[in-house]
Amino acid sequence: MAFVKYHQPCPLCDSSDAVSINDDDSAYCFSCDKRIIDYSKLMGGQIENNVKEFEVHKSNSTNDVEGSFHPLADRGITLDTAKKYNVKSIYSKDGKFIKHFYPYYTASEITCYKIREPDKLFMWRGNSTGTGLFGESTFKHSGKFVTLVEGECDAMAAYELLGSKWPVVSLKSGAAGAARDVKNSIEFLEKFDNIVINFDNDKPGRDAAKKVARLLTPGKAKILTLPDDFKDANERLKAGRMQSYVDSWW
Repeated sequence: MAFVKYHQPCPLCDSSDAVSINDDDSAYCFSCDKRIIDYSKLMGGQIENNVKEFEVHKSNSTNDVEGSFHPLADRGITLDTAKKYNVKSIYSKDGKFIKHFYPYYTASEITCYKIREPDKLFMWRGNSTGTGLFGESTFKHSGKFVTLVEGECDAMAAYELLGSKWPVVSLKSGAAGAARDVKNSIEFLEKFDNIVINFDNDKPGRDAAKKVARLLTPGKAKILTLPDDFKDANERLKAGRMQSYVDSWW
């Protein structure tokens, strides 16, 4: 299952473009964080039994999630990086990925997790309102560079591609929520002298990168253009293409 249509209106909230639709007509709204079982029926008014509400877990403690620190082997991400970003995970005994837990913070406290399951299934546990970008709490101080990517695994992958030296953060809600996420974290981003935007190499990603660049102080933003067809930083990491990424980044 994979998203085949993006930037669609949500019938459950006031967003005009935050829904992505899967090839089985299920959908997910990145604005109100709800999964829709049958998007076409819901748009036609058939709401009953069509929305999956996600579990809300109000604890702020990292000890209250399942899992522990592991290398994210399915994504090519090391144990050190998982610990750096405080990402826990669950793998089966034969090494198959079951869940990743991406922490999101309000101030310095974890107030929710985005949970990733196989087949790009995502859900939130806790209250995501007011949380910053993924990784924002990891890199609290100002500096020369920060890189902004679309997803959590891309953030960790880009961090490794850059030799684990430079801050990398990601959007909360992918390209569909890019402008909103950046506006909500504009103070954090503007602490840095240079903001490198490395969204996915597809039309939604390229369009979102242009929108985000216009929100930032003129001269600070650089949209990263890569010389090949890798879709994102994580694909590049798994292929071992570190040097070409670094060359383009500079």
